[in-house]
Amino acid sequence: MSAASAPTGASIWTVVEYQVRLARSFWRSILIVGVATPLLYVLALGVGLGTVVNRNGTGELGVPYLVFVAPAFLTAAALQIGAADASFPLMGGFKWARTFHGMAATPLSPAQICDGQLTWIAIRLFANSAVYLAIMAMFGAARSPWILLAVPIATLTGIAFAAPVAAFVATIEREGNGLNVIFRFVVTPMFLFSGTFYPISQLPQWGQWLAWVSPLWHGTELARDSALGGGLSLLAVLGHLLYLVLWFVVGLQLARWRFRVRLTK
Repeated sequence: MSAASAPTGASIWTVVEYQVRLARSFWRSILIVGVATPLLYVLALGVGLGTVVNRNGTGELGVPYLVFVAPAFLTAAALQIGAADASFPLMGGFKWARTFHGMAATPLSPAQICDGQLTWIAIRLFANSAVYLAIMAMFGAARSPWILLAVPIATLTGIAFAAPVAAFVATIEREGNGLNVIFRFVVTPMFLFSGTFYPISQLPQWGQWLAWVSPLWHGTELARDSALGGGLSLLAVLGHLLYLVLWFVVGLQLARWRFRVRLTK
């Protein structure tokens, strides 16, 4: 689309519309991954491993293992999808297909392009989290109507991490191992050590400190609290929410800045 033919009312929704049209070409893979991944996680680790854990006593969990881990799987999936959507697809937009440079030649500003990409990621996260919750409910992991709050919580967790990842991607001239480092040494450890499979009280002190820094632990605590019908104090809930919002706001500002630098060279 040339600058002359671009709509004068271009906004972040123009970018979202583009992404929707693009997603039509591979909607089947999106659907399969969106359904198969949560189904396998719930069956293998929630039901399968949960049977072993429940047989030996749930201890300090206080609930069946599936009820404990399912909300964590939901938030972890959102963070992983957010990181994935903010990494290689954005790298393609900057370097391989140079889609963002084409957008920047229209009335769209770099900030609008950035915001549009993150808005699209948030929409995907919300839809995927809703499917995840439906599958959880099918296997009896939804014990409280408050678990519906796990969907926006997971969305916030995913986009809070996706924003700084987008900022990082906008700085990369050569992909190299930069993106692989994020997934191997940031995303995977967060999944394993943020209270997903067990309370972080079972970690050594240094491990608990790492969990507290992780946005995934804060999202997991909120989602798990909604699934169990409450238990956290209002102050704790606000603390978790503010921490996630802080990650998003800082990441968004960094991403807008780096998009502007990258697209106005």
